[in-house]
Amino acid sequence: MPLPDRRRCRGSEKTIVYPEKLTTELAFLLGAYLSEGHTTRSNWSVIITNSVMDVLERAQQAWFDTFGLEARITHQPGRCTGLVVSSKRLVEYMDALGCGSRAANKCVPSVIMDAGRREVLAFLQGAALDAYTTHQYAAKWGICLESHRAIDDLQDLLTKLGVANAQIAKWNSDMQKHYYELYAAGGQGQRLCDLVPFLEPDKHAAAQRYLARTFGPSATDVVPGVSGAELYRLIPPGRPGANGRGTGRQRFRHLCDSRTRHVTRSSVERAADAGARLPEWLRAVLRDEVRFAEVTCVGSES
Repeated sequence: MPLPDRRRCRGSEKTIVYPEKLTTELAFLLGAYLSEGHTTRSNWSVIITNSVMDVLERAQQAWFDTFGLEARITHQPGRCTGLVVSSKRLVEYMDALGCGSRAANKCVPSVIMDAGRREVLAFLQGAALDAYTTHQYAAKWGICLESHRAIDDLQDLLTKLGVANAQIAKWNSDMQKHYYELYAAGGQGQRLCDLVPFLEPDKHAAAQRYLARTFGPSATDVVPGVSGAELYRLIPPGRPGANGRGTGRQRFRHLCDSRTRHVTRSSVERAADAGARLPEWLRAVLRDEVRFAEVTCVGSES
């Protein structure tokens, strides 16, 4: 864990406990800061905004448990409720992690990029405070940020988790600048909703409507390099006769149909469950959560 210089406190500076390792609560705070936080150097404060009190109270407890710092919840007319931590040393710590201070220069800290799965999921749950789902027409999980670097970093995290995703630049004519959207569509977005549940009740309810939809195989579910007939031959025959029905490859006869053009990941998973002797490269596809998609060039929306 990178740390700022351990200098003596000056004047009225608050004492701070520097965490020696990344915890899930610290990861959650860093994710919440990425999506809904900023730094004000004029009074050395770190602010996270959210309209749900339970979310702010969780972050409030996390600041205390992690750094020993008291955070205060503020209500300002015409503004979203905020959680404010005033500490010069905390600002220096966030700088040392490389979090960025404003929406345009945010990024995912390297300590998160190198973290384990549990901490990455906690970070993404914090980052998802700025995410959303759609369940009609182009159903997806998405997040839109001003920092292109932050979107690139989040895309790397989702890819490491085995969630197929894409991004697109969107022009905001009111602000006269680009924002960048990262999204996971269809069944991939549903998988992300399962991995990273929303904390806000309205987003959780919307995600449940999204999860209720059924999606067929997509381009990201196709496994190239193996035909249906080849996969069928890898499955044990099973026992013959009526008593042996369902003990082998009988229920996979559709793979031999000449109309079966593609083998999907779910077909490979079911074949593996039936005892298929998969080659190492196919086992790696399942083990390492490898996903495939056609290479496309996506332009900016204007």
